[in-house]
Amino acid sequence: MRTFEAVARLGSLTAASKALGLSQSTVSRHLARLEESAGSPLLLRESPPRLTERGSSLLAAVQPMVDAALAARSALEDTPELHGEVTLTTVGELVRWELTPRLPEFYRAFPHLRLRILAENRISSLAAGEADVALRMFRPERGELVARKVHSVSYAFFAASSLELHPEVPWLGLTGSLAGVPEQRHAERVFATRPPRLLVEDIESLGLAVQAGLGVALLPRGLAARLAHVVEVPPRRLGERNSDSLPSRDIWMVVHRSKQHVPRVRALMEWLKGNLNGERP
Repeated sequence: MRTFEAVARLGSLTAASKALGLSQSTVSRHLARLEESAGSPLLLRESPPRLTERGSSLLAAVQPMVDAALAARSALEDTPELHGEVTLTTVGELVRWELTPRLPEFYRAFPHLRLRILAENRISSLAAGEADVALRMFRPERGELVARKVHSVSYAFFAASSLELHPEVPWLGLTGSLAGVPEQRHAERVFATRPPRLLVEDIESLGLAVQAGLGVALLPRGLAARLAHVVEVPPRRLGERNSDSLPSRDIWMVVHRSKQHVPRVRALMEWLKGNLNGERP
């Protein structure tokens, strides 16, 4: 059942085998035995695997077991001494722009803690114990996850100061795992009459392309402030007629309910709140 839950959550046998420390053939055998016991398929072997109706029912029944196991592990870890490892998952931009410059303060406050940071667009699971605390750009809906808004990011259009601005100026945007984020959708509406000149899957690369004079892009103001010879551009200078306001993004600190009182997790949460709380440009 643990194998089944991992495959359903991670979306592939390969990812589940890596997370569980098992071979892919072992993961396949576990699923086969479970389906033999159930007397019907639980997962359709597609890419990614798709749950059958019976599989969905089983996943809903298994989830409380996963939560209980995580709570039991947290109880063993619940000691007042701030020692050991704590894991934070977030996107790389927050690590580079906000957290890394402040890490000396963290280690001065908690010299015996080891901080492990997973910086990736993939969302590591708090429910399965892959991470202790997450900084996410959306508020989770699962009831066992506790979320608090700790940061706000505002956006604007930016261009190199040397770039000639006109209603048909080239625009740059995001693709891949970031193609559906609100700021990319906003840019697509503004520049709906023409395709982008460049799409990248990294916000820092997008900023560097703007700095190089390749076109206009919607950027976080905090990133733009770090770029040389880049200026904010009023939407009207780009020929925008859309009345939509520029997007902003809230960043949520998320922890599994069973871990929020573990001392070392609590210490990281309090430090993040103190360092990220409020509106940033």
